[in-house]
Amino acid sequence: MTTAWLRIAYTCEFLLATFASFTVWSQVGGQGHLDLMPWYWKLILVLGLSAAVVRFTAAIAASERAVTRKSAAWAIAIILFGVAMGLITYYYHLNEPLDEQDEEGTTAALTLLTDS
Repeated sequence: MTTAWLRIAYTCEFLLATFASFTVWSQVGGQGHLDLMPWYWKLILVLGLSAAVVRFTAAIAASERAVTRKSAAWAIAIILFGVAMGLITYYYHLNEPLDEQDEEGTTAALTLLTDS
């Protein structure tokens, strides 16, 4: 393939990886936990993971062998981004605000009067 087509393919892969990363993270970690964390954590981790996936693919495509030092390093980077996503999600799971329940301080009593 020519270099121009590879750039287009890697760009499409990056966009697909970004979409897939957000989708999987919200399904596995829970959308409620993602809603609690600041936007910059989500941006940094998802874009970093997507870039690592593209670099992993490029390292595999550039060599005759599938497993090289570069491809192994990018695979480890993908795993580290996944672990970081899990740890941050777990942190926000532990520190989520408690649900406030409607508790009224007064109770009402019903008295029935009957003719006996």
